[in-house]
Amino acid sequence: MELWRLSDADHAERFDGGYGLVCEGRWNGRGRPVTYCSTGPALCVLEKLVHIDDPALLPDEMMLVRYDAPDDMAVGDVPVDGLPALWRTDRAVTMGIGNGWLDGISTCLLRVPSVVVPVRDTRDRNVIINHRHAAASRITISRIETFRYDPRLFAFG
Repeated sequence: MELWRLSDADHAERFDGGYGLVCEGRWNGRGRPVTYCSTGPALCVLEKLVHIDDPALLPDEMMLVRYDAPDDMAVGDVPVDGLPALWRTDRAVTMGIGNGWLDGISTCLLRVPSVVVPVRDTRDRNVIINHRHAAASRITISRIETFRYDPRLFAFG
């Protein structure tokens, strides 16, 4: 399985879940080693884009990181139609689901819907990597390339 993450250059080669140790995310509380990825580069870029308040503060270059997870790796799944109505606005809902999965260490990967593009039955999904799971060591970085946002993404308004 291909997984993609957009990173600043300083963190592109790191694969330790450090983000989750210092920050809470939509699907994790602080103190849990996780890496957030997407199943394709476009969704990965879009997920990062929604968190940009001021494009002028972006680094000149970002790095697009591709991970390869073995095809036989077990993957948990959270279908969008199995979530309560307020899941997109009530972070406690998604964080509770994610923390339960992370603490249970049942699978290394959890496929979750995108809050930005909450479409059922799509291959475009976000995937969380649980670095506490032994199988995380089987995931490799297969490619890192420079990425620059197209300025047209910020030319609205």
